Amino acid sequence: MSDEEQLLLQALTEVRRRAAARGLLALRLAPPEALEFLRDVPPPGIVGEPRLTALQAALQQQCWNAAPLLLQQPAVGRSTAQLRRYTSLEAELAACAHWCLERLHCGDGTQRLLVLSACTEPSLAIQGELLWRQLAGSGHDSQTLRNHLLAVEGGTPLPAIGLIAAALLALEFLAPQIDTEHVFALLRSPYFQFGSETELWKLQSRLERWGLARWEVGSLQEALDGVAPQDPAAGRLAAWLRVLREAGGSGLRLSASEWAQRFNHALAAAGFNQRSGVDSREQQRFERWGELLDEFASLDAVLAPLDASEARTRLQSLATAGRHQAASGDAAITLGSELGDPVVDYDGIWVLGLTETRWPAPPRPDAYVAVQEQRAQHWPEASAAARRAQADWALSRWQQRTSELILSYPEMEADLHHRPSPVPGKPAAEWITGTAPTTVSLPDLAVPGEDQQFPAVSEAAQDRVLPGGSECLRIQQQCAFRAQAQWRLQAMAPPALSDGLTPSQRGTLLHAVLQGLWGELQDQQHLLALTPQAEQRLLEKHWQAAITSGVVAGSRWWPPGLRQRERERTLQVVGRLLVLERARAPFTVMARELSLQWPASGARLKLRIDRIDDLAGHGRLLIDYKSGAAARTLLHEGALEPLQLALYITALAARGDPVSSAALLGVQPDAPAFSGVAAPDIPALPGLKPVADWNAMAAQWQQQLLQLLAAHLDGSGLLACDHAACRYCHLPALCRRAAVEDLEDADE
Repeated sequence: MSDEEQLLLQALTEVRRRAAARGLLALRLAPPEALEFLRDVPPPGIVGEPRLTALQAALQQQCWNAAPLLLQQPAVGRSTAQLRRYTSLEAELAACAHWCLERLHCGDGTQRLLVLSACTEPSLAIQGELLWRQLAGSGHDSQTLRNHLLAVEGGTPLPAIGLIAAALLALEFLAPQIDTEHVFALLRSPYFQFGSETELWKLQSRLERWGLARWEVGSLQEALDGVAPQDPAAGRLAAWLRVLREAGGSGLRLSASEWAQRFNHALAAAGFNQRSGVDSREQQRFERWGELLDEFASLDAVLAPLDASEARTRLQSLATAGRHQAASGDAAITLGSELGDPVVDYDGIWVLGLTETRWPAPPRPDAYVAVQEQRAQHWPEASAAARRAQADWALSRWQQRTSELILSYPEMEADLHHRPSPVPGKPAAEWITGTAPTTVSLPDLAVPGEDQQFPAVSEAAQDRVLPGGSECLRIQQQCAFRAQAQWRLQAMAPPALSDGLTPSQRGTLLHAVLQGLWGELQDQQHLLALTPQAEQRLLEKHWQAAITSGVVAGSRWWPPGLRQRERERTLQVVGRLLVLERARAPFTVMARELSLQWPASGARLKLRIDRIDDLAGHGRLLIDYKSGAAARTLLHEGALEPLQLALYITALAARGDPVSSAALLGVQPDAPAFSGVAAPDIPALPGLKPVADWNAMAAQWQQQLLQLLAAHLDGSGLLACDHAACRYCHLPALCRRAAVEDLEDADE
C-alpha cells in the first residue's frame, strides 16, 4: 500500500476503536453484520434529496426488503424564476429587503418568506445584519421587532459571541507569555470587573507607556504589584493573575472535569458576567458557556489527564466547533445558506449571490475514493456535470416550493467582477438590472393573541390520577398552554442525552443515596455519633447500593472514569450536606419517600415527599430535595412559589398529618442550603421565612391550588403568565407567542 493508504487505514482503525469504546456505531464504517439490528427498525422516510445515497440504497436492499425510502415529491405547479442583477451585494440586499416588506404589507400577517444566500463571505450572520439594516431603514430598529421579523439559520459560532470570546480570552492568560493587546482586550471587556472605567483606562495608559508588546507572566505580575498602590485596577488584575496561575498549576495534569471547575473558579474570581440587569439574550449566552464547560468536562470518559495548555486547547476546539442559536419566535423572514430543497412551501423565495463561481458549486472529488466510483454513485462533488445536475434539481425544487421565485447576483464585490450563474433555458441577456427600491415602512406586526382553549376533561375521565404530579400544576401556573400540550397531549420534551450524567440522573442518584442514608441513621443523634471514618464507610455503602440497585438508568454502562468522578462528586455533596444537618436543632426522620394523593377524590395528583422530620416537640418539617440551588420562596407572601411545597403541605393537612414548616433542600456541591417557610414557634433554621398565621396561609394556598387544578381540567390554555417560562420551553414551534425579548420589552 502507499503511504497515503496506510495513513487512511490507521485513521479508520482509530475511528472504529474510539466508536467501540464509547458504544457508538460509525454507520459508514460498520461491517454488514453490525447493521443486522436495522432489520427490526421501521424504514425511514427521506425527503429533500434527489436520490438515495449508495449507503442508503444498500441498507434499503439488505435491511428493508427494498421498501421505498425516498418520499414522493409533491406534484404542484412550477413558478417562473425572475432573474435580476444589482451593482453590489448591498444593493442586492436592499432590493431583497424591499421585496420582503412589500410582500408582508400585501398579506394578512401569515406570510413566510425564504431568503437563501450563495455568498460565503461575508458570513451569513453578517449578511443577516446587513439585511436587517435594510429592513429597519425606516427607523423601527428594535430587538422586539427583529426577532418577530427575521431569523438567521445556523446560529452563531461560539467564539464570535462576546461573552464566550471574553471567557476564552481570559483563559489564554494561562500561557507563559501574555500579549499586551490581550491585556487591553481583557480590561475593555464588559464581562469582567477589575475596576471603574477611569481606573481601567489609567492602567491601559500605563501599559501603553511601558511599550512592551509581550510579557512574561512573572514580569507582568511584578510590574502590576509595583504600581498597585497608585493604580487599584493593577492590583486587582495582579491578584486575579495569581488566582489563575494557582488554578493552572505548574506541570499539573488533571481530568477535564477538574479543569472545568478550575476554569470556572478562576473566571468567577474576575467577576465574570456578574453584572446587574442582564437581559434574557445575555443569560442564554451565559447558559451556553456553561453547556460548553459541561461538554468539555464530559471528555473524562475518553481523555487521559491533561495539562493546562492541553485543556485550554481542547476547550477552544470545542468552542470553535460549537454554535449558539438564541431562542426566538416564528419569524416572517428566514435567511439561510442551504441551497437545496426547502422541504416546505413559502409565499416567496429569493436566492442571493448566484454568480457563476458559486452556483453550481465547483467539484471537489474525495481524494480517497476512485473518481469513477464517485461518479457511478452520483456524488455531487465528483464532477462539474454532477454539480450542474445538483443545481438544476435545486432550482426545480425552489420553483415548486413557491409561487414567486427571484434569483439575483451582484455585478461587483470590491474589485471583483461577477457573471451570472447559468440557468437552464435562460440566456444571460434575461438577467435584468434591478431597480433601486423606494422606501417602504415596516408593517404592523401584532403579537398573536392569547385566546387558546383546549377541550375540558370530561367528568367521566376526572375520577383518576392525573399524569405529572406536582410538575403538572407547576407548569399550569407558569404557562397553561404548555401544561395542556405537555400533560394532556403528551407533547413532552425530548430526553436529555450526555456523555456524562444528565441532571435528572444525577438528581435520582442523590435521592437514592440520601434515602438509604437516613433509612439507616434515623435521627440526628446517630449522625452526631459518627466518626469521620464511619461516615465515609456509610456514604460508600449507600453509594454502592444506589448504583447496584439500578435506580439510575444506564448506570451499569458508565465508563470507569465517569463512575469514579460521579462517586467522588456524590460523596462530596452528601458530606457537605451532613455538615448542614449537624448544625440543626435535634430531629428524627419519621418518613422517607412518602407517597400520597391530592385531593382525596376526583381528578387527583400522585405525590411523593422526600422526607419529613420530627422536630422534638416543635412540630414537623417537610423536606424536598432539589438538585442544584434552592428556588426562591414567596409562600410567606401568599404566592405559590415554590408550588410543590404548598401542594405537599396541603396534601398532608388533608390526610390529617399537618406540618408546621416546609423547605427545599438545595443539594449542590458548593453550598447546600434550606429555602422555605415555617410557623412562628419553629426553631430557627437558616433560609426559612416565618409565616405569622400558618393555618390561614395554608388555607389560602389550598384555594389557589384548587383553582389551578380546576383551570387545568377546564382546558385553560392561555400563554405564559411567567415570561421566564418561555426561555427554555420545548414547544416554540407549536406556540404562537413571539420571542421572549418581545414579551420583556412589552412588560417594560
